[in-house]
Amino acid sequence: MIGKITIGKSFRGCILYCLNDKIQRPNQEDIMKNRAEVLLFNKCYGNQKELIQQLNEVRQLNTKLSKPVLHITLSLAPGEKLANNKLMEVCESCAKDFGFENNQYIAINHKDTDHQHLHIVANRIGFDKKTVSDSNNYKKIANFCRKMELQFGLKQVLSPKKFLSKEQQLLPRVDR
Repeated sequence: MIGKITIGKSFRGCILYCLNDKIQRPNQEDIMKNRAEVLLFNKCYGNQKELIQQLNEVRQLNTKLSKPVLHITLSLAPGEKLANNKLMEVCESCAKDFGFENNQYIAINHKDTDHQHLHIVANRIGFDKKTVSDSNNYKKIANFCRKMELQFGLKQVLSPKKFLSKEQQLLPRVDR
């Protein structure tokens, strides 16, 4: 499993990307329909317009924070698939590990590539006005992916080199 974390400013841009159909090639009319399936809503609900409004309302609880959007992408190796109930478990574990289980978030399963992948869009600001930390995110996501690989019997991928022991850093990489 490969994980990617982005901290951003716009719930609108992130949610529209995750939920809308995708134009396959620029300047063409090829559109991939039904590429997004919402797996989970946590403390928010509705269509994309309602979701954006709700996330932005809670964002106002801490106006000092300029980047309240936590966008996590989790990709399985090509050929690997998990059932929706397992994907929901992965999302809930991710929320717990990163400390946003009591915040607003949505989890989306994307079907637009040959490998299964999830998007989790979370509000870093909670209803208690506290902010989810973004320190050591790259190390946390690498550790989280290794944990999920073991828990669900997925193909094990090496963490990024800077998070490996000296001996493991010397091993050649063959993953993408």
